[in-house]
Amino acid sequence: MKRVLLFAAAFVFAGGTAMAGDIYANLYGNTVTITGSDGAKLTTYVNQDLTWENHMSGSTTAKGTYYWKDATTACFTRVDPAPKSPDQATVCLPNQTAHNVGETWTVSGADGKPVTITLTAGR
Repeated sequence: MKRVLLFAAAFVFAGGTAMAGDIYANLYGNTVTITGSDGAKLTTYVNQDLTWENHMSGSTTAKGTYYWKDATTACFTRVDPAPKSPDQATVCLPNQTAHNVGETWTVSGADGKPVTITLTAGR
């Protein structure tokens, strides 16, 4: 998938140790499904220990770490497999907001096309 969905284009990730007002608290232990405008799906797990994992069709997996650049900007770095070029390693996503289990929302992808995100309970 293109640059691992252009890293979900504008998904909501972030976190760290749980803290009051942790935007991604509802993501921990749950499943985020990202569907591109072409119908391609990506399953993502965001962990409280500042790691993430993407599962794409064909049993392809990507893993990495993330950090908060500021209160609403999450930056994700792919480490496994290593990106082909350094400019693909880290993607920062601004304007992140909290979402609840069972919620579905749409954002604009990096290519301007809609990306649908659903947060479901469990893994």
